[in-house]
Amino acid sequence: MVATVEQLITDSWITATWDEYIENIEHPAGEKAKGYYHNGQYRIEITPIGNEHSQDHCIINHAVYLYATLRGIPLTGKDNCSYRQAGLRQFQPDLSYYLKDKASAVPWG
Repeated sequence: MVATVEQLITDSWITATWDEYIENIEHPAGEKAKGYYHNGQYRIEITPIGNEHSQDHCIINHAVYLYATLRGIPLTGKDNCSYRQAGLRQFQPDLSYYLKDKASAVPWG
């Protein structure tokens, strides 16, 4: 088992089991981190913050909604949502979207 360390290794893909990933992503040092797990590897990223990131984030979101509106594409956007298929994969994108018939597929709550 990979021992949890005081300082998390970030921005690198690390080969580990799902349980090792969960142990590290729940470590106090990773409180504001985003985690990804896929094909037996995980990656932890410290979320970028600041003016540049927030402005880029906002522009991209507005552009996607404008495009979908002009094209008549039903759309539901998610901001900083976590997607987990326990034991298999997890990812936490800044922005994600459900399109067309999937736009209303996710129940509220």
